[in-house]
Amino acid sequence: MTRPRIYDEPRVPTAIRLPATLHQRLHAIAAERDVSANLLVTRAVESYLDHLTPLDHASALDAPEIPA
Repeated sequence: MTRPRIYDEPRVPTAIRLPATLHQRLHAIAAERDVSANLLVTRAVESYLDHLTPLDHASALDAPEIPA
């Protein structure tokens, strides 16, 4: 049985290019947690954007650091 797809707003298909190793990690972690890769990416992007300093108070260096 699949999960019901209930969204608060319409979804827009978006293509991104990831390095093969990152793609593999994404799908492996999604499988371990029994969630979709789409869910992980959506939450990661949302979290990143929520932590950005507003542009009128920021410089390019104020963006959250992406862990190496």
